[in-house]
Amino acid sequence: MKKRVVDFITLLIKDKTKLLKFELDSINKEKNNLKKSSAGDKFETSRALMQTEYDKIDNQLLILKNQLRAIKSISLSDNKKKVGVGSFIKTNKSFYFISIGLGKQIIDNNDIYVISLSSPIGKLLNNKKKGDKIVFNNKEELIENIS
Repeated sequence: MKKRVVDFITLLIKDKTKLLKFELDSINKEKNNLKKSSAGDKFETSRALMQTEYDKIDNQLLILKNQLRAIKSISLSDNKKKVGVGSFIKTNKSFYFISIGLGKQIIDNNDIYVISLSSPIGKLLNNKKKGDKIVFNNKEELIENIS
């Protein structure tokens, strides 16, 4: 299941990257097609707004690139004794995958929480082992398996 989750996240990030690159190309084409007119201020304002949007999308692309690097660095063969980055955790109530914060994802008809160690639940799960319990939102969960 861990490989399936990593593949799902990788595809999700690659799809988002393609979409953002398409948006950047569209902004560049639109910027290049702007014609300087007698209303120079309008031209400059339009270009500035487009540049701001371009920079925002470019920053999102950098974040996705870093997320993809983090996902690719996860070892699929590690059978962990304690929860850490790359752990796939099955509790008596939920599935968690410790990597990047993407929230709840539906993978193979299972709700899987893709979370980072810095998230509230990630902090609770960090360094726990099979058989340990955590309490989150006043609900107790028993760690049944870590892979």
